Amino acid sequence: MNATPLRRRLPFALILLSCLSAFSLPTIVRAQAWGAMTAAAQKEGKVVVYGNMQAPVAARIRADFEKAYPGMSLEYTRLASGPMIAKLNQERSVGVDGAEVAILTDRGWLEDRVKDGSLAALVGPNAATWPKASMVSGSIPVLSLETMAIVYNPNMVKTPIAGYADLFRPELKGKITTEELVAPVIVAWYEWVEKTMGANYFTRLAELQPGIYGSATAGVQSVAAGEFAVATVINSGLAVPLQKQGLPLRVVNPTPAFGFAFVGGVVKWAKRPNAAQLFMDYLMSVRGQTVWNGQGDSASPLPNIPGSLDARSIAPFDPIPYTDDVVKAYTVKWNALFGKK
Repeated sequence: MNATPLRRRLPFALILLSCLSAFSLPTIVRAQAWGAMTAAAQKEGKVVVYGNMQAPVAARIRADFEKAYPGMSLEYTRLASGPMIAKLNQERSVGVDGAEVAILTDRGWLEDRVKDGSLAALVGPNAATWPKASMVSGSIPVLSLETMAIVYNPNMVKTPIAGYADLFRPELKGKITTEELVAPVIVAWYEWVEKTMGANYFTRLAELQPGIYGSATAGVQSVAAGEFAVATVINSGLAVPLQKQGLPLRVVNPTPAFGFAFVGGVVKWAKRPNAAQLFMDYLMSVRGQTVWNGQGDSASPLPNIPGSLDARSIAPFDPIPYTDDVVKAYTVKWNALFGKK
């Protein structure tokens, strides 16, 4: 029998791995090839990531990834989606060394990269078992979901707030602050609340003369400082770490809650492609998901992650319906309602 020893077939397995999804490779070949890819990643030494995650989330991911893979380093730069996309496009066009992995809440850019063939297929073992409902376009996993939470100051609100209906208490008049329409996701939250709580919800809220803030950071800081008692539309990934730091904050995730998803991908122009695959596989592992989503500030798509919020109770933001025309039309309505010019 002319069988070639497995160790001599390994280079061919690596060639296959670069061309095919891990879903189609035999388990034994995939395991051998993944071991070689892990070794290659550790030779590359680092992975560069651009992301939207809050600093405390990124810090614990970085620390644990580097612990899991001694000798590897994670370089993380936090960017809003718009500047991140512009930077990635520039790096691609000029071929400079930059990010291998992008993690953001605007999945449209990653979907466009799938269409033009410039997003790499994920080949790690955890991609093979990732929930299909949480894999967009075959190569873009949903890695985490955060809620748009209600945050209140317990020194100013003696009766706990449980949900949106509690904001109409007479004693809260003039003590609530809500976010202006700084992004399509905020427009989507307002529309979702109207559909969930009734079309006149914000008409009633406007009668309580709420303050208006321009960013989630400003909103949560105003509550912690006692300027306002309650803030709406505060993302849980920002609020929960501040609460754990000892600030006078209580974070309420209504049931159901509106939220947004973080999605990620590996770009094909990556200078360290093996390290990028290793990092994405780590994020999709039970260990990585526990580190990211196990602190009560976000939800994992994987079941049974200790400390995770319940992903099933979060209605995720879908950016596709929120075109410029839709946002402009709602802005006119919102401005009239809240007295903005």
